[in-house]
Amino acid sequence: MDPEGLADVLENFMIHHDVVRLLQLGTPRYAMSDHSMRTVERMLGTAFRRDRRSLLVPRDIPAYLHVSARDFALIATSVLRCNGFEARVRVGFADYFRMGHWEDHWLCEYRSDCGWRLFDAQLGWRARQALGISFPIHDVPRTRFLTGGDLWMAIRSGQIKAANCGRYHAGIRGAWLPAANILKDVATLCGVEPLPSDYWGLGEEFSRNKAVSVKAYEELDALAQAFSDTPQTPFEARALVEQFPWASPIDANLSSDEAIVSDKQIIALPAWRHVSQPAPLAQATVGR
Repeated sequence: MDPEGLADVLENFMIHHDVVRLLQLGTPRYAMSDHSMRTVERMLGTAFRRDRRSLLVPRDIPAYLHVSARDFALIATSVLRCNGFEARVRVGFADYFRMGHWEDHWLCEYRSDCGWRLFDAQLGWRARQALGISFPIHDVPRTRFLTGGDLWMAIRSGQIKAANCGRYHAGIRGAWLPAANILKDVATLCGVEPLPSDYWGLGEEFSRNKAVSVKAYEELDALAQAFSDTPQTPFEARALVEQFPWASPIDANLSSDEAIVSDKQIIALPAWRHVSQPAPLAQATVGR
């Protein structure tokens, strides 16, 4: 299984919604909610409904899935699991999209003979050329991608400025997004893959106020420190997060930052045992 080849295949039928906007390609009305699809089955099913051909064949833009970095990472994680690898989604920030800026980003992390490695499934050959990527995308340097917790600690220690972190093209910056991403990274370690727009616990407060209250600093510091020695399995992560019930994603109710405040959307996060791994479709992605 070739991770670089997998990224090239994903680039045949998936495109980041920010890239669509930057290239002024236009998102079809029916694709506006693509980035809200929670499961691999729904994403791949939608891709095949729009174009029945093999995923090895590049689509036209109207037939693409208009998604987020989370969705590239989630499909890659599913494919790797189906090919016998331990894999999980990680939530954090990357510095290779814009010089001097840490961009909100999601990667796949998988275990190899050399330990856990980071894989950026969004970096297909077109993206690699456009960004001038020189490192192997199946082994992203840990200095180029920091998890939410690691970036939070770097901000707190003064190594990185909060103003240099966020979603650049959306004009979102500041410490609140790294703080929220700590909770999302904890969730993925627990085996729960939320959407980028999902918030629960203190994260809901951060999203609403676009700031981190001083009283939350100490709790976030403790959470980031506890998970700095990354749990090896979802079961270890779930046991650890029990010490921080306010951060637990298990059976949590969450709000979406895309919902109207007066009509807040409440969704139950799926339990880890219900996270799907559709073997036939995932294996077909790289096996033919």
